[in-house]
Amino acid sequence: MPSTSRHTVLLCSIDGMRPDALKMADTPFIDSLVAGGAATWTARTVMPSCTLPCHTSMLRGVDSTFHGITDNTFHQLVRPIPSLIDVAHDQGKKTGFFYNWEQLRDLAAPGKLSISSMYGDAFSALGDTRVADAAIAALDLLELDFIFVYFGWTDECAHIHGWMSEPYLEAIGHADVCLKRVVDAVTNHVGDGNLTALVTSDHGGHDRTHGTDRDEDMLVPWILNGPGVKRGWEIKGPVRIFDTCVTLAAVMGLPSSSYWEGSIISEAFIDDAAG
Repeated sequence: MPSTSRHTVLLCSIDGMRPDALKMADTPFIDSLVAGGAATWTARTVMPSCTLPCHTSMLRGVDSTFHGITDNTFHQLVRPIPSLIDVAHDQGKKTGFFYNWEQLRDLAAPGKLSISSMYGDAFSALGDTRVADAAIAALDLLELDFIFVYFGWTDECAHIHGWMSEPYLEAIGHADVCLKRVVDAVTNHVGDGNLTALVTSDHGGHDRTHGTDRDEDMLVPWILNGPGVKRGWEIKGPVRIFDTCVTLAAVMGLPSSSYWEGSIISEAFIDDAAG
């Protein structure tokens, strides 16, 4: 596992990105992360397979049946389940959150973000570009330990043109370009070998919708790349979206919340153990 003394973790969520679509799209940068890291094309999200419930599970480490968010409107959690961002902040980490779908604002508790930027345009490729711009600009202001970057145009494009349509595949390709810009900027700040990146999605989709338990909606890619991670490894064991929180907490040397239900994906690491 990497030392946490000067190490940055980047979590990137590309909304609505199906694994088979990622394989079809022109994504040379994500392809390089797969080749140099550990990945699965059969990670599973939660029901309902919608953006806010799925991201809540991704960042809070529990199934949707536990956090209780069942649509895209946030309500107060019945249980005080901390998010990965909350725990990182409480352990003295600098945290950043960059996104273009405003309903994600409650993925961190108030006061837990060192810096954030919400550009409210998930309806165009320009919106994703500006998310990348904001994340890159923030690096000149703070040394961030944890960065969450969300690109929303892929999902909105699919709702307009359909999942697996040519415009949708092009939107994934554009997200790949945006992600590369962010990763290159982070690497310039922290140096080679000091970044762990995890690229995934909240859900897939079919036709022009999602939210069901169909595999087209439930399967997401899960790609981990960084020091201590196996290279060119296809993860064979099961991965659930709420394993993301727990695995990245281990990479950062953070304590695991007693509420979290996820597991560390130890198979992805060279020593088969995180922490």
